[in-house]
Amino acid sequence: MGTTSSAIFNGNSRYSADFSAVIDRAVAIASIPITQLNNDKTSLTAQSTALQGLDSNFSALQSAVQGIGTALGGASLAAAVSDPTKLSVTLGDGAVEGDYSIDVISAGAYATSMTAAAWNGDGQHTYQISIGGVPQTLTTADNSAAGVAAAINSQYGDQVRATVVNVRTADNPDYRISLRTTKLDDLQPDILDNAGSVQTQQITGVQVHYIVNGSGQDVYSNSRSATVSTGITLNLLASDAGTPVSVTVSRSSSALSNALSTLATAYNTAVDALDQQHGSTSGALAGNSVLNDLSHVLSGIGTYSAPGNAVGTLKDLGLDLDKDGHLTFDSTVLSSANLANSSGVAAFLGSSTTSGFLKVASDGLAAIEQTDTGLLPSFEASVQSQISDNTNRTATLQAFVDQTKLQLQQQMAAADSLIATMEQQYNYLSGMFQAMQASASQYK
Repeated sequence: MGTTSSAIFNGNSRYSADFSAVIDRAVAIASIPITQLNNDKTSLTAQSTALQGLDSNFSALQSAVQGIGTALGGASLAAAVSDPTKLSVTLGDGAVEGDYSIDVISAGAYATSMTAAAWNGDGQHTYQISIGGVPQTLTTADNSAAGVAAAINSQYGDQVRATVVNVRTADNPDYRISLRTTKLDDLQPDILDNAGSVQTQQITGVQVHYIVNGSGQDVYSNSRSATVSTGITLNLLASDAGTPVSVTVSRSSSALSNALSTLATAYNTAVDALDQQHGSTSGALAGNSVLNDLSHVLSGIGTYSAPGNAVGTLKDLGLDLDKDGHLTFDSTVLSSANLANSSGVAAFLGSSTTSGFLKVASDGLAAIEQTDTGLLPSFEASVQSQISDNTNRTATLQAFVDQTKLQLQQQMAAADSLIATMEQQYNYLSGMFQAMQASASQYK
């Protein structure tokens, strides 16, 4: 509100102070709803701040749960290979612990060829590329060795790679085109010039040949990448000469240990944040049903169990819930559980999309944190909407109070001016009568 109403009066009337008091009282009465709205806004702002804090806490807990899923994925697995010169291993999503045996009978060979004589691009030429005995059109920018090789790579690079090599010296060059297929097979890569071959076949392509886990099933492939299980790809490098290569895929307990430790920390932080909203020092959200909903989700996470399983409780993983509702983590318990029954640990935790602890925790936290529809985002949006409505209503009422004050000031100023004029007239006439009375008394 603006300055006090008495500022418009200059003491012209003996009633100016009374008029000023009337205006101040009227403005104060009209401002009562504004005071209440400001109090409400203060309360709503405190709720918004508290909700943002809880949102941050539960978002961190959600990330911690997701971290457990990551720790159970391919990133946490490691592969031990008995002979790394024969093969390497690539692990991806879906990979699980296990033992594999691969007999690499042949690592295969890429078919290669080279131009039989120095490349001659003079004259008229119609080029084709032949792969696996099938001639295919080749469009070149020029007839040079570099131009033909570039055309091959541009148009058929997924099937064959062309390189230009000088088989002599820089002073006496002899440029030729070398071809190598991208797949392991007897594909006889060739360049045809006016339908005639210009290449000499060098290496005959051979497919990879291997047997998995002594199955007796011969596998032939035109690629050295062998997917022997979901998320487990072997990159075959050389023949094992009759001695199968063993591969052991196991999970590192450190990744899961770190993830569970992070979960305990995030869980305890969320518990403490909720506790601050209860009790004798209750926060801005005291008595709100959202606290019960949040507590219910936390309880579901902290007390999750899978009865009947060898690994059936969080305590079996080293996570213990104390009397204050906090989780403590003992990494040695997890190491023992992983060593004794790693598959049971993985089964208990499950995944966010199928079953187990991760499914329960992920679903509960999604109900809280889901963008727009989650419990906290929805509540935050509602509070912000109330704050916005409060601000608009306050502005409307303030405008009304300001207008009312201005009207009262104008009315009281007019009344004060009129009374001041009447007072002046009264004083003038009174003075005249007093003078007349004094003069009359002198002539008695």
